[in-house]
Amino acid sequence: MTLLLKTKKTEVDRLREALMTGVSYMIPVIVAGGMLLAFGSLFETLTGVDLKESDSFLAQIINDLKIFGLYGLTLLFPVIAAFVGFGLAGKPAIAPGLMAGMLARDMQMGFLGALLGGLMVGYLVRWMLANIKLPKDFRSLLPMVIIPLLGTVTVLFVMKYIVGYPLIALNTGLESWLVDMSGGNKILMAAVLGAMVGFDLGGPINKAAITVSLGLFAQGIYEPVTASHIAIMVAPFGIGVSTIVAKKYYTKELQDNGRAAMMMSCVGISEGAIPFILANPALIVINTVGSAIAASMVIMFDSIVQAPAAGILALVLSSNFFLYLLSIASGVVFVALGTSVLMKRQYMKNQAMEETQSKYTESL
Repeated sequence: MTLLLKTKKTEVDRLREALMTGVSYMIPVIVAGGMLLAFGSLFETLTGVDLKESDSFLAQIINDLKIFGLYGLTLLFPVIAAFVGFGLAGKPAIAPGLMAGMLARDMQMGFLGALLGGLMVGYLVRWMLANIKLPKDFRSLLPMVIIPLLGTVTVLFVMKYIVGYPLIALNTGLESWLVDMSGGNKILMAAVLGAMVGFDLGGPINKAAITVSLGLFAQGIYEPVTASHIAIMVAPFGIGVSTIVAKKYYTKELQDNGRAAMMMSCVGISEGAIPFILANPALIVINTVGSAIAASMVIMFDSIVQAPAAGILALVLSSNFFLYLLSIASGVVFVALGTSVLMKRQYMKNQAMEETQSKYTESL
């Protein structure tokens, strides 16, 4: 009996499995959408053709590919929320999860908001399945009607009025704080902007940094946009490098996503790093520090980009190509090394757990 209890899954194990379920369903969406968007953006960057304005048939086709890619990245948030919820509570969580993810996207909560929505859906639906008792003839109404209706309404209202508005207020406060910092130490401000960009990869903190940078760019202040846009590249490229140099610590799916993340990084798309954050949330710290390193170094070297550009285009337009490249490389190396260490620890821990469970099973 004692052996059976020791092999029983803990709540942490269930949560980890739910996150990995979300990752496995999300990766194809990110790869398909991100690669299409990256291809279109790279074509536009290298040729200088304005895809929206061009009358060329080829340009229209490439522009359509970019649009299709944006569809994929738009689906990222509902897919995360739905399948994390699914991992916790099964099929009844999918509908509320999809809608929670859409709300997270529309309120610009980022992937962390979508993840929070998925977790709320999963635990709420699990509780409803366990505690709502109906007569036998009406039991089919629980997963088909009651949970989609009550679960969706409950989670969406909590997300909007309890979680959402504080996040919006935080976003506004961060923007004001960054504007106040703009007249001070440029290197410190660059480090803060880089850290914010690397922290939530498109979420509200990232958006605050980008918004302030673009606002200051419009006033002829170029350092903030240089710092924030170089930081966009660091996390996905660094993690991608890690999947190559330390590939044994990654699943085949994550290895494939690492290559895609590197390509997306080259055109200023950071979402390719999101599946790795869900697989190991401690990577948020590594991404934050690595992005801050690159952003502060590029300003310290005074390698400025006088355009709101990210990726390869920013590298080409920088005032000093070599120093800009060195700044990127510094952040990427830090992220690659830190990611490899964390993923190795997780891999070894999982191996040890599997060996322990195998021994218990054999002893039975």
